Amino acid sequence: MDLQIYNSTHEELSKNKFPMFIGISINVKPMSIENAESYLKWALEHSSDVVQILIADEIARYNNLVFSHSTKSGALSRAIRDGDQYHDFFEKLLSRFDPEERNHFNIIRWKDILSEQYSTMLQEIKIEFETNEEFRNEILSIQEAYINRRGRELSVAKKYLLSQYLLEELPTLLDGIHVNNKNYSLIFYPTYKHSSMCELVSDIQNKRKYLGLSRRLQSSKTIIVESMIQETSKIADFYPLTHINQ
Repeated sequence: MDLQIYNSTHEELSKNKFPMFIGISINVKPMSIENAESYLKWALEHSSDVVQILIADEIARYNNLVFSHSTKSGALSRAIRDGDQYHDFFEKLLSRFDPEERNHFNIIRWKDILSEQYSTMLQEIKIEFETNEEFRNEILSIQEAYINRRGRELSVAKKYLLSQYLLEELPTLLDGIHVNNKNYSLIFYPTYKHSSMCELVSDIQNKRKYLGLSRRLQSSKTIIVESMIQETSKIADFYPLTHINQ
């Protein structure tokens, strides 16, 4: 696998295990079963606890609002439906594992990671976005590559609306997720295109940028493993997500 590691090294991850979650964006192209299975196998080898498979469904409502001309309720409903299909896909994939391996995974949804701590961090991040022009421009720049891949021209208002996706994702990258009072701080991040979000997170955590935000957040340091998803022509293998395009 093509891996890029932030805040750690291959050597450290080969020696030490950490509580891990896999972040699954429902707005990426379908990956093959073979791709997804290789990610789960890697997680089995490197996680110290049950691997949380986080399906980032409700957060995708912003993409639906911006690109699909949905109402707020329609955008959320579509995001949850797409999340249901990703849930079914991983359930199907895990059924191929032996029972002992299957017990090392837990599939969760976006609503399962929301907490007072998450909300507090998100509030600080939104304040930084509203008051710090440099931070705001960096967020907007990061999402520009995604907009360009969609081949769409967006108004300033829609760009600001779309930026809410990145702002709401940031707490999970900066602090990990908390499930059953455990912090999952090793993040496996499958993506088709390299994202500057990982550099931004590392810069904040290592106090290279946005020192005021870093001090206010007082977050734990995470390890992010960004994995480039291999393009596949076997879209039908990603049952039942053949309708998703990006």
